Amino acid sequence: MRRLFRGVAPLVALFALTGRAAADPPFPMGINLAAVTDWSTEFPFADAFKTSRPWISQKQGQPWGKGGDLKTDKGWVKELAPEQFAEALMFVDMGNRYPGGRYVCLFDGTGTVEFGHAAKVGDAKPGRIELEVLPERGMLTLKVTKAPVENVRLIPADLEKDGKATAAFRPAFLKRYEGFAVVRFMDWQRTNNSKQVKWSDRALPTDATQSTDKGVAVEHCIDLANQMNADPWFCLPHLADDEYVAEFAKLVLAKLNKDRKVYVEYSNETWNGQFEQARYCARKGKELGLSQNAYEGQLRYSAQRSVEIFKIFEREFGGKDRLVRVLAAQSVNPWTGTTTMDWNKASEQADAIAIAPYFGGALGDPKTADEVAALSVDQVLDRCAESIEANKKHLAKYAEEAKKRNLKLMAYEAGQHLAGHGGAENNEALTKLFHEANRHPRMRDLYLQDMKNWAAAGGDTYCHFSSVGRYTKWGSWGLKEYEDEDDAKAPKLQAIREVMAGRK
Repeated sequence: MRRLFRGVAPLVALFALTGRAAADPPFPMGINLAAVTDWSTEFPFADAFKTSRPWISQKQGQPWGKGGDLKTDKGWVKELAPEQFAEALMFVDMGNRYPGGRYVCLFDGTGTVEFGHAAKVGDAKPGRIELEVLPERGMLTLKVTKAPVENVRLIPADLEKDGKATAAFRPAFLKRYEGFAVVRFMDWQRTNNSKQVKWSDRALPTDATQSTDKGVAVEHCIDLANQMNADPWFCLPHLADDEYVAEFAKLVLAKLNKDRKVYVEYSNETWNGQFEQARYCARKGKELGLSQNAYEGQLRYSAQRSVEIFKIFEREFGGKDRLVRVLAAQSVNPWTGTTTMDWNKASEQADAIAIAPYFGGALGDPKTADEVAALSVDQVLDRCAESIEANKKHLAKYAEEAKKRNLKLMAYEAGQHLAGHGGAENNEALTKLFHEANRHPRMRDLYLQDMKNWAAAGGDTYCHFSSVGRYTKWGSWGLKEYEDEDDAKAPKLQAIREVMAGRK
């Protein structure tokens, strides 16, 4: 197959196609941020402790994690039993690919804090420890050996020196996403399979860590959107009651810059049966008798609850002017979109229908895993090009149906989807091939073609999935694998920035 065009030609063609000046991107660019975890290779917070693993209760002479009940308050260690200690892990399982150097640990309380593994401790005094972090030694551990200890912060020494000890986010993190118009917080919120029902269930900015199943506090999400000058895209938990939704809306209204819009979506992929939120919608659809067809009832309930959430936001915001009310459906099955949009005229209460127009997903099918694993990288990329071409019919259909209903067509997620599933994720040759394809310079060309097609279909906001993350057998989602990776070796990031070039 003939390779896709290279160089600046695709970008010029893309702008010409949409009739826009080169300084005006053809659609708003968005980013899905990777989940905050102790093993993530993206480091958003200036305070590294915010991404630490929740405390592990340990006891001298006992097996790992068998220290007994740990007495905490809002995640902070309040009391320890004899020979018990609390341990937090940071920068786990990433080799030496995390920010090392000089740090300052600040904490409150009369307890004792100790560091291990990658730490070389220097000057120490009550409430303050200076240390050098040496990534080549592996992960970093922090232990509380005497309580109480609270409000632990681990800050790069240069930020303290520059008077930025209270900065929320790392400057490099903010710099990476300059120019993005939208930031989707689905993974930051731990939306999939969420157990949050009441407003009291939510994460708080004062919690010891932001890497629990509760996700990142809404306040941090809002703060980031304000600093990025981007519109936040929030995914409301599928179990959240009306009070939760109302309090969420009130908080956003109070803290988000007044010139920003708010994207509102009910959960994530409620059409996708692998997630508990989809199974919940199916149960609710059946319970309410929304259809004789179980899947149709599932989609109808999702549409119905979406509109209920939209109305709560409208009430709290005093109207819909600042809201982008998003219905979502499956990209390759436009019926899921029309069913969602048309139930009780949901489209009349929404602003957009959003899909995830990934390409290359069929290559991860377990039925053909061995055949695909035998291909060359160029052959895989050729198949991706075919997938991009085939996607055009789905884009055209969705664009047509959205236009009929006066809705915008958006991508809640987008990009390549080279990942084995159904057992194929354990095919090491297939995984290796997919990783190589993601690193290949041609991936930039594929992304440019994909976005050209999106623009041609009249697509609006396009949110890549996702930001930074290691490539594993579960997928190669990140624009970069590691923060310190050379941008010149990140073809997906190059393509995204090329399309955004006129925004800065």
